[in-house]
Amino acid sequence: MSFTAMSETTTLSRVIDSEQMQAITSEFNRLGERCYLEHAGAALYPQSLLQHVHEDLLNNVYMNPHTDKYTRDCIEQIRCLVLNHFHTDPSKYSIIFTSGATQSLKLTVESFEFSSNTEEGFECGSFVYLNENHTSVLGLREIAEDKNVDVINISHDNFLKSIKQNHPAPIGQKSKTDGNILLAYPAKSNFNGFKYPLDCIQNIKNGCLNRYLMKHLCKVNCNWYVLLDAAAYVPTNNLDLSITQPDFVCLSFYKIFGYPTGLGALLVKNTSADVLCKKRYFGGGTVDIVISGENFHVKRKILHERMEDGTLPFLSILALKHCFDMLHRLIPKTINNHIMDTISHHTFYLAKDLYNQLNELHHPNGKKAVVLYMDSDFSDIKIQGGTVTFNLLREDGSFVGFMEFQNMADLFNINVRTGCFCNSGSCQRHLNTSNREMKEMYKAGHKCGDEIDLINGNPTGAIRVSFGYYNTFNDVDKLVLMVCRCFVRTVFKKPKRTMTCLQELSVYKPVKKAYKEGMIKLMNDRTYFNGYDILPETPLESSDIILDEIAIFPIKSCGAFKIKTIWKIGLKGFEYDREWMIIRENGVCLTQKQSTQMCMIKPEIDLKRKLLILHFKGKPSISVPLEPIIENKTKFASMCTSKVCMDMVKGYDCGDDVSDWISNALGISFLRLIKQSTTDVRPQKKNADGEQKLLSLCNQAQFLLINKASVRWLHGRIKDPLFAATVDNLTDRFRGNLIIDRAVELTEREWHRIIIGKHEFKVDGPCQRCHMICIDQQTGEKTAEPLRTISEQFAGKMRFGIYLSYVGPVNGMKDKALKVNSIVKPIINEDDISR
Repeated sequence: MSFTAMSETTTLSRVIDSEQMQAITSEFNRLGERCYLEHAGAALYPQSLLQHVHEDLLNNVYMNPHTDKYTRDCIEQIRCLVLNHFHTDPSKYSIIFTSGATQSLKLTVESFEFSSNTEEGFECGSFVYLNENHTSVLGLREIAEDKNVDVINISHDNFLKSIKQNHPAPIGQKSKTDGNILLAYPAKSNFNGFKYPLDCIQNIKNGCLNRYLMKHLCKVNCNWYVLLDAAAYVPTNNLDLSITQPDFVCLSFYKIFGYPTGLGALLVKNTSADVLCKKRYFGGGTVDIVISGENFHVKRKILHERMEDGTLPFLSILALKHCFDMLHRLIPKTINNHIMDTISHHTFYLAKDLYNQLNELHHPNGKKAVVLYMDSDFSDIKIQGGTVTFNLLREDGSFVGFMEFQNMADLFNINVRTGCFCNSGSCQRHLNTSNREMKEMYKAGHKCGDEIDLINGNPTGAIRVSFGYYNTFNDVDKLVLMVCRCFVRTVFKKPKRTMTCLQELSVYKPVKKAYKEGMIKLMNDRTYFNGYDILPETPLESSDIILDEIAIFPIKSCGAFKIKTIWKIGLKGFEYDREWMIIRENGVCLTQKQSTQMCMIKPEIDLKRKLLILHFKGKPSISVPLEPIIENKTKFASMCTSKVCMDMVKGYDCGDDVSDWISNALGISFLRLIKQSTTDVRPQKKNADGEQKLLSLCNQAQFLLINKASVRWLHGRIKDPLFAATVDNLTDRFRGNLIIDRAVELTEREWHRIIIGKHEFKVDGPCQRCHMICIDQQTGEKTAEPLRTISEQFAGKMRFGIYLSYVGPVNGMKDKALKVNSIVKPIINEDDISR
């Protein structure tokens, strides 16, 4: 059945029916409420795949293939299985197993023979690459330049225009002796899913790009070879090597199956294998003879035997059989009798649905809410895959930073990719950024993969949504619902679809119920005028700034312990502030980003009994000593290491009883409570003066100060009718150690130093906020605010509150205790004290 012969509705209704989709989604129950929309980054592995792999390993003995013929034979069967998936066989293509697509690319160019030795002398060819290639392809320039060949880049538009030329430029009567040209281009853009033509490969080999190279004064009397980066293409598309025959194909298996990672392949057309003759290094198993006392060796003749250095990851390779079996078991062959065509259509129509919904989104003032960075309008599946890339606009036309979107997506348990996705060429073209501007952004501090999403109001990256076979229209709607809820302020209307290819899950009922209940509650708590809430002003009666509250958070990411009178300042901040943390079985620190219920664990410090007491609603309390127990006066409790904000931290395990208590409270198995070791030296990042302070398990600085006047100001600007938090509740969300109240909001941003009572603190800068402030610290419930309003009010910069580090007591005081209700004196410069 051809694509063009089917109507859209007919196609959709026959891709994957609801019963089949239910079988697929049951393989991913571990997702829970999570919406995974990052298939282009990595596929998700089905539960049954791991079960079949483990059963195989438990019931068979596989040995090093250099030793065991049976294992070696199994690997050869896998080679045939992989080639068969791509509609070819060992007589036409060879497969070289690698660590992934990146190594496959590197191996190709390292081994490629660019030059030719003729009667006229030594001639070199060229390395040509498309600007829209992945960074892993751009890196090949360095290898090519070392080989003294011309390196030429070609733009998206020039490439598409040139490959349509059916007749190559005239090159004279000579034979092609000016070396070899290697062209690298992607089968599908990992930026926005655009599919580059595959039926042009023979035209390329005939020389259709010669005219373009002539403009760059390059030699064109060469043999053309095509290196196809198929890493983004093969996870959701059918690559048919019986029709399309590039010389070299690179791919990674985890992008197709989700498992195993660290395994890829280089597929080599056998008639082109002789040009891969420049590989220098040889490892175990790749030579017929090697003499250690003399520089003599002979590489093996069979291509994969001389290219696969050392012992192969044979257990990962053997898992591929179960990977292919899994796909055939789960995916029906409803399109063109091939599972990959079924997946291609399934993901295409999901992406098309999202594209159409985003394209129609407008703000209440009529302005568009979305900028789409696409190279097609989803009218043809032959040129577009299941990916949508975009940015959001505010009502005034300014951009929403992708990190603000990322934080909101995390809050709603939606996984997407943000940034430039290791594709600077596509990113530059769609964001209309010049090379000069790219360099200026780098000088301004922006680097690949950082969180700087806007510079002078212009985006440095975008948002990418990509679909897999396990996604449904429910995932599309959940994303659009979040966009409407957080950024467009419009009511989400679920599209009317005539298609039945996907299993729709009813996640909207609880959302609608929450909306209704929230509206009723809010109407009772607030007064409204023309849709805006009117808040009473609460000016301070005194011009003095008072330290209203001291709070510590003994366990990182758990509830606050509020100090009523006085508390001691230690070397790393307040005593017992963030000195404990909860870690998972794998040693990774758990935070409210993964478990919002952590805020419901309420710690209490009992200095008299020297205990940390933990409370949780519905459970009896439990306590642990403030200091680790010493056994036999020589041996400490079990020590372990974990990581906090990229720093390795040493700590002591607090024992099984409290760990079981926490695991039961949070509903997560095998959690452990760890106390930071007193010998652990974790320095703060250097401030502007080059100073460093010791840190507990906090993220950035020793103290965080929140101005309640700024909280009231923010509270008054939140327009979301669902947000029913009081000013005190909102203050708690910012998890400050020091809470002050001043008549004027936001002035704390101008302070350089602060004297509180008899103690001096240095301002280390504003606190960069994430979606944790959207978690109600009393209930653990998530809301879209206040992060959205903070971003709106501060042009995408999500900063609120200021970091402080302790300088010391003033006037030679030895007392290091800080009292509630102390007077706060901000210092803007050395000579001025601001009241």
